[in-house]
Amino acid sequence: KSTVWHRPTPHRSVPSHHDSIVLGVSRTDFKPGSTQMQIVSFFNHKGGVGKTTMVFNTALALASQGRRVLMVDVDAQANLTSLALEDDLLERSIDEDQTIWSALSPLVTGAGDIRPVVPLRVRDDVWIAPGDLRMSSFEAITPTGWTEALAGQERGFRTVSALYRFVQRSAETVGADFAFLDLGPNVNVLNGTALLSSDGFLVPMAPDLFSVRALPSVGTSVARWIKEWRTAQSLLETEPGFELPPGSPVPLGYVSQQFSVYRRSASEAYQRWMDRIPGAYEDGIVVPLAAEGVHAPADSQPEIATIPNFYSLIPIAQDVNKAVFELTGSEARGAQFTRARQTRETFLTIASEIDRRTSGES
Repeated sequence: KSTVWHRPTPHRSVPSHHDSIVLGVSRTDFKPGSTQMQIVSFFNHKGGVGKTTMVFNTALALASQGRRVLMVDVDAQANLTSLALEDDLLERSIDEDQTIWSALSPLVTGAGDIRPVVPLRVRDDVWIAPGDLRMSSFEAITPTGWTEALAGQERGFRTVSALYRFVQRSAETVGADFAFLDLGPNVNVLNGTALLSSDGFLVPMAPDLFSVRALPSVGTSVARWIKEWRTAQSLLETEPGFELPPGSPVPLGYVSQQFSVYRRSASEAYQRWMDRIPGAYEDGIVVPLAAEGVHAPADSQPEIATIPNFYSLIPIAQDVNKAVFELTGSEARGAQFTRARQTRETFLTIASEIDRRTSGES
C-alpha cells in the first residue's frame, strides 16, 4: 500500500551550554519559541518588482519585533547577498565555501548529500545563507530530480528535498523563527521546490500590465507543483531516510510597490493597475490553490501593504548595506531622511502581517 509521507513536527529544544559559537555569538542566547520555524518565500516571476529590497527590509523589521530571521538567497543572481553583505564578507563566504551552492553542490557532483554551511550574521537577530552564481548548476539538475521523484525514485526525492533540508538545518543553527527565501523571477523547478518547502509565500507586485498578467502563471504553476508533489509522495513504497517538503504553501498575500506619488496619492496611470491587482490576485492565485485544498488566510485582505517609489533611497541604502529605514541623516539628507524614517512603519506592517498570517491568527 502506497503511503504519503508527511514531515514530522519539528522539535525545538534548548541548546546545551557547550553548543558551538556561531560567528562569535553563543548559542546559549537562543530564545526558543512556542511555534515552529516558518519558511516564507517571496516570489513573482515578473522581475523588477522590488522583491529583494522587500525581503531585506522586511527581515530587519521583523527582527526588530523580537523574531530571529534567516534570509536564504536562492536566486543565482545573488542580489540579496550583495545587499546584505559588505564586499569583504561576501568574498570570504565564496572563498571559504560558505554559500548555498557549497551546501548543495555534492548533489551536482555526485559526491554525496547536502553539507552544512554556517549562515553569516547580518544584524543581531538576522542571518543570511549567501547566494552564489553557481546555483545555476544545481538549478540544472532539479528537472531531472523532479522527473525521478514523479517516478517514485528515492534519488529524485533527495534532490527535490535538498533545499528544504538545507533551510531547516541552517535555521536550526541560528535558532531562527523565520526563514525568508528570495527566489529568482522564473517559473522553474528550483523555485517549485522552494515554494513546496515553504509554509507560505508573498507576491511582490508592481502596478503595471506585465506584473498583473504574471499572476495566473504563478498560481497555475504553484497549484500544479502541489498536485504533482502529492502524486510523487503517493508512489513512495518505503519511508526515505530524510525529511520531505510539506508541499502546501499558503498564499499569504501581495505587496504592491514602486508607484509614483502625486499630492500623497498614487498617480492616475499607476492607480489604474493597482485597482486591477486584487481581482487578478484572487483569480490568478487564490482560486487555483484553493482548488488544491490550499487556502489563503481567513479574515485577511490579499493586499498586505503598498510601498511608494523610494527613488534615490534604494541605491543609497544598497551602497551602505542597510535597510532604507536604517539610513542616517548623513546618508540621506533633508526630505530624503524623512522619507527613509517613514518607511519603517510600512515594513513593520509587512513583518507583522507575515507573522500573524503564518501563525494562523485571524
